Amino acid sequence: MHKNILAKSVRLALIGGAAAAALSVPAVIAAEEDGAKVERIEITGSRIRRVDIENASPVEVINAKDFNDMGRYSVADALRSSTFNSFGSLVPSSGSSAQSQASVNLLGLGSSRTLVLLDGVRLAASPTLSGAAININQIPMSIVERIEILKDGGSAVYGSDAIAGVVNIITKKNFEGLNITGRVARPDDEGGDGHDFSVTTGISSDKGNITFSFEKQVQEPIFDRDRPYTAPFAEDADGNGILDYNSSVGISSYGASIKNPYTGLWEASPECENLANTVDGFVGVLESGANQYCGFAYSGVSANQASTDRQSIFVNANYEITDDLRMKSRAMITQNKSFGRYAPAAAGWDDIPANSLHNPYDDTTDGRFRWYQLGNRDGNVTDLTQDYMVGLEGDFGETAVWETFYHHSNTNNKSVGEYYLSYAGLYTNLYLDIPLGDGVDNMKTTTLQQDDYTLDQYYVGVSFDGGELPGGAIGHYVGAEAANIKYSSTVDAQSEVGLVGGSAGNSSGRDRDTWAVFYEGVFPLTDELELGIAARYDDYSDFGTNLAPKVSLTYKPIDDLMLRASYGEGFRAPALETLSQADSFAADYANDYVYCRSQGIADGDCPELQYDTTRQANAELDAETSKTINFGVVWSGVEGLSVTADFYNVKIDNAIRFVPIQDIVMMELLGSANPDAAKITVDRTTDGASQPIFRTSTINGPGLEVTGTNVNVTYLLETSSIGDIRFNSSTNYFFEYNSDSYVGGPVQDQGGFSLQPEYKTQFTTTWMMNDHSLAWNIDYIPSTSSYETPTSDSSGNLTGSLSTNGSNDSFMTHNLTYSYDAGAYGKYTLGARNITDEDPVFDSNGQYGNGYDALYSSGHIGRSYTLAGEWNF
Repeated sequence: MHKNILAKSVRLALIGGAAAAALSVPAVIAAEEDGAKVERIEITGSRIRRVDIENASPVEVINAKDFNDMGRYSVADALRSSTFNSFGSLVPSSGSSAQSQASVNLLGLGSSRTLVLLDGVRLAASPTLSGAAININQIPMSIVERIEILKDGGSAVYGSDAIAGVVNIITKKNFEGLNITGRVARPDDEGGDGHDFSVTTGISSDKGNITFSFEKQVQEPIFDRDRPYTAPFAEDADGNGILDYNSSVGISSYGASIKNPYTGLWEASPECENLANTVDGFVGVLESGANQYCGFAYSGVSANQASTDRQSIFVNANYEITDDLRMKSRAMITQNKSFGRYAPAAAGWDDIPANSLHNPYDDTTDGRFRWYQLGNRDGNVTDLTQDYMVGLEGDFGETAVWETFYHHSNTNNKSVGEYYLSYAGLYTNLYLDIPLGDGVDNMKTTTLQQDDYTLDQYYVGVSFDGGELPGGAIGHYVGAEAANIKYSSTVDAQSEVGLVGGSAGNSSGRDRDTWAVFYEGVFPLTDELELGIAARYDDYSDFGTNLAPKVSLTYKPIDDLMLRASYGEGFRAPALETLSQADSFAADYANDYVYCRSQGIADGDCPELQYDTTRQANAELDAETSKTINFGVVWSGVEGLSVTADFYNVKIDNAIRFVPIQDIVMMELLGSANPDAAKITVDRTTDGASQPIFRTSTINGPGLEVTGTNVNVTYLLETSSIGDIRFNSSTNYFFEYNSDSYVGGPVQDQGGFSLQPEYKTQFTTTWMMNDHSLAWNIDYIPSTSSYETPTSDSSGNLTGSLSTNGSNDSFMTHNLTYSYDAGAYGKYTLGARNITDEDPVFDSNGQYGNGYDALYSSGHIGRSYTLAGEWNF
């Protein structure tokens, strides 16, 4: 049925890129015109095995060669650059136990709403990411055959978390021979060097196959001091002889600052000048309004991008027991070590003795200190992932295929921090009158956090044809699965009771049992019109049940045109950490408009600073739900050309939402209703109005709604004289990104806000001739707002909405890759990433702002050169 569009789609998908932009195609498809048996395949977004490779769900496919053409050498790098990863995603940033992690965030809806699969099977979530998202740094690139991105809700098929879409990583199977790869990468600027090495081998017989792969990949850290925009900086902005704290870069008030016990204002310790003259890092006195601090340049020693050192082993084995019974299995073991360096511990000192070295007053007081005597803090993180699956698959009857498997996936992450401040040791020194300089060893402590997430999954399903319609046989899939999830995060006892300075965290843990039953059906109403239905019923031991339905239509009026539409519902269960964590300390960022306005500081000049924050669990959270509508068209009416356009609308209700302290400031400013007054608070009394102390939590909020389009174009131009040229483009554009301006505030379109670009575009042009290929890739992010401030009406009254201010630069990087295939002597690749050496985008203060690495990290690395080789035997 419709062999022309099938043949064209298969050909374009296998030759190149973004896979006809819409179709999911395994490497082995035998589509024959003579009526011979055609192998059935499983498409991401459906479990029904079919001959035709299109369905009503938009699926983008990127094969391993495309990664190399675009200059992507890791799974995280490839997914981070996807246009559907709209607002960027987590990168390995030094400074927390998550420094080894990376994630993918489809449609800007959050990584916890993007489901990641390995060969169609859910992976264990990262306990370091609250058990709510997958750490894609655990997946070695050497095992990847291709990545399929379902750009549609998938809860009716896969269950929780698939609200924004599904990323399915398809591994190499039936591999024969020996493949060796190696790569080195060297940036122009200091730091960020990388290298990797892999060996993949496999053997096959008429009864089965086993594929083995080993990969090691190393990325060196980048230190703040090695980039001019993150190196320490301060200036005397008003010419009064005192450095300005609010415009400084990489400098903290945690140096040697004390609170005046009579005025409540902050001031520099009497020892500040001496420290600035004798201890590296101290910069002297800085001012912020009526407060003064003794500053410390933490970015002189801190790493911005953490190092990663990953080693992975992967085995995939299949064996035909009988003609109708097959065994399938896989195992993946990944260890990822990460190193991050931070400045010496920044921690408060309560009850500084009166008339002491740092306190000239007759009463005790509190202070903010940099405990430089202990040395720089080093963070060493080790992640260990073990993923095993074993199952059986068999045939019966004319069309039925059954499968069952057991899947065990465990992620264990350990974070060790050295040279933190022990308050027990500090107060022991004070009690025994031991000078701080002599009691350094008493004050040193090591922190430990161990996170563990285990998934045990049992699965059974059957795919079969049953019944006939004018368009052909009706396809069905019926299945069931059960899972047990265990999550724990254990923090060392001293940190947990607050006796460690410069560290934060508390233990948590919870288990969850789930089971589900599901059904899919494909009904070919006519040769041109196909109806699909799916439904999944999930039962969770800790919050209840959910039914997620989906219905879709596919219409092919002619061979070269397909129209499709779908409607589906989805859900996401609350993360186990969010339900169970003990209170934990953080230093969160916010613009304190309440204080700034009280001091006559304009909203646009109100600085973004860090404030003491306590984060709390919410055991009363419920699941969020979603509704997704998709309309699309696939057209291939010109030889070599495929165009796909999809329109989508995703609406999330009862959204699980962490309340950032910026929202608390806005609620206070506007006098808005507090959604949970017991957990969401601000204290301006303890440390004064300028130093609010926040408590916050996660709630079920009003939700958000996203409407947009994704357009993909692939064109292959074949010539006999100058080779073949392939053009690929992919664009994701938001018509609206509607979200409340703060919890409980008015809903407004936030597309184009800072760090929320309205669209992302990617172009790749590849020239291929004989043994040579040259690929030019362009990634483009448009300009966004520089920052947002509260909006006032014509009478000066606050409306609750946010107004955009200024404009951040657009961001465009060029990557160039040349490859030469020398046959038996190997394939050699020379690449240049960010060849124009584009800097990352800076905020309105000219700084590489908080969170900017999620979108602009390739600019932070700068121009880099890559030399790679591949040898097959």
